[in-house]
Amino acid sequence: MKLANLGHWLLGLWLAATTGLAAQAQQPAQQLAQLKQQYPTEKAVYLDYRQEVMVELKGDSVQVLARHHYDMLHLAAQSDMYAPDQVHSSHFNRLQKIEARSLVPATNDYKALKVTEFKDKFEIQPGIFFDDARVVSFSYPVVAPGVRTVCDYTVRHPDARFLNPFYFASYVPVRHAELVVTVPRTVRLNTKQFHVPAGKVAYTRQEKGSTVVHRWTADNLPATPRAPDAPEPSYYTPHLVYFLEEAPVNGQPRRLLGGVPELYSLYAGFVKNLDRQESPALRRVVDSLTAGARTEPEKVARIYYWVQDHVRYIAFENGLRGFIPHDAGRVYASRYGDCKDMANLLHEMLRLAGIKAYRTWIGTRDLPYRYAELATPGVDNHMITTYEPRPGQYVFLDATSKYTPYGMPSSMIQGKDALLALDAEHCKVVSVPVMERQRNRTVDSSVVVLDGATGLRGTGRLALTGYPKVHQTYALDGLNKVDEAKLVKGLVERGNNKFFVDKYAVRHLDARDQPLLVDYEYRLQDYVQRLDDEVYVNLNLDQRYAADRLDPTKRTLPRTNDYHHVTRTRTEFEVPTGYEVTYLPANATGQAEVLGFSIRYERKGNKIIQEKEVYVNYLLLEPTQFGQWNTVVDKLNNAYRDALILKRK
Repeated sequence: MKLANLGHWLLGLWLAATTGLAAQAQQPAQQLAQLKQQYPTEKAVYLDYRQEVMVELKGDSVQVLARHHYDMLHLAAQSDMYAPDQVHSSHFNRLQKIEARSLVPATNDYKALKVTEFKDKFEIQPGIFFDDARVVSFSYPVVAPGVRTVCDYTVRHPDARFLNPFYFASYVPVRHAELVVTVPRTVRLNTKQFHVPAGKVAYTRQEKGSTVVHRWTADNLPATPRAPDAPEPSYYTPHLVYFLEEAPVNGQPRRLLGGVPELYSLYAGFVKNLDRQESPALRRVVDSLTAGARTEPEKVARIYYWVQDHVRYIAFENGLRGFIPHDAGRVYASRYGDCKDMANLLHEMLRLAGIKAYRTWIGTRDLPYRYAELATPGVDNHMITTYEPRPGQYVFLDATSKYTPYGMPSSMIQGKDALLALDAEHCKVVSVPVMERQRNRTVDSSVVVLDGATGLRGTGRLALTGYPKVHQTYALDGLNKVDEAKLVKGLVERGNNKFFVDKYAVRHLDARDQPLLVDYEYRLQDYVQRLDDEVYVNLNLDQRYAADRLDPTKRTLPRTNDYHHVTRTRTEFEVPTGYEVTYLPANATGQAEVLGFSIRYERKGNKIIQEKEVYVNYLLLEPTQFGQWNTVVDKLNNAYRDALILKRK
């Protein structure tokens, strides 16, 4: 199909959509009553959730135009929260046209009220220094039960390799979802479906002249569920990723996407012209950093830490610049850059030191895909450097994670596939390991004594290693004394809300290879229970996960966790003079794959020592694992209730 036919194609799609709307709109009152009965707890429902994509060949280029159509019926008064709306665009999906309207019920039809004010501006997201994303904001008039709000907009994709997935479900129920992709016969389209229930999406293929029309439809989809700490919607929402696998260029078929080799060919083109000229200033820095280093890993660690310390991470997304790094010399001179810039700088510095390393593309855990199932730019959103000290052994260096020590990947890429650029033509996919829980320790040791009639007083030391240290160092960095004191109190707080830190000191904040230490003195008021001549002291001052039971009848989504970790607590309680111990709590354990604990008590002279360990061992807790989680939580709560009993002699 030629571009001259584009207007006729769009007109046909519009007529088809509006004809369908006219059929739906015959009896507004009846339709509202029917859908309120079908969705009694929902605020709104999408009657039509549609995307029509047209792929055309123009010369040697592949052009893609997508028309979006959304028709929402409002069911409840609270649905006015959906009156404000937005349409996003960027270099890769350029907004061409937008129309929106409210359809207000009349006797047997609807009266259209057009949106007349659209506000277009750059969208600056938190943590992004510059982003070419734009947002058009508008608000539908007269939103109330029975009103329909309709939005139509057209987007042009200048690069056919950067297309967005189609989601069949949304935050409200969807009566009808439809994706139509029309391609020339000479273009090969490929698709991957994710989380689509068997038989839920119907597919048809129709040949029309020189084109092929692919159509996917789904009806009566429930609203996507929500839950705290749930993964991104791509982990559970039914969606389809479509991409152009092959198209003719200069009369010959050309592979665009489809496998890792094609994806790497795209990425290799982004970096092939980098660092053509060596930076003398950068070489001097590298020489000074590596002087005196006894081993190659020591050289790598020094260079890695220098980039972490001296280059400020600033996210910068602007069209293809979101994929193409700057030269290392420029990043060194400016002292700032995004993940691509920092990865390339680190790669070049290692090369100048005579150390082989690889530019590496990777997706964070926000993305669920692996290269084996999907090899498109949608799999990646990050770039790092990988060092190979021995064949098959890899050290993943993420310079954007400022406090992550050498030898650990940043927590957000654990378990993900990494695409290593071996040379201009060859690549390799390797897996980033998940750090075992023993690498991520929180160790809290304290000595406590009775303080007055019902209080405790103690001194303690908190030691954090691995990711707990990384995260808390980020939190503590740059705080004033008031905010620092609040954060430290939150770190060591226990018992009840009458916990006070009288004195503290933080050490090793900037020493990546040493534990972060917090020495503290504290008071805990109104905690000890007294009955006649007996004193009850619960040494489980920290009762984490006590209220963390998961109800599988209410929560259907997995739960995410940043990293595996273990918390060890040692509490020494000095038995006051004139008292004897009449009851020592029993030891307790509970173990499962995802959660476990052990609590042990011991008498040593006039001291009672409690040793407690709690571990969490998942990155994604599936609903099928809620049962084992709850079993351990129940055992943990039973152990938490057991208190030490003292009696006056």
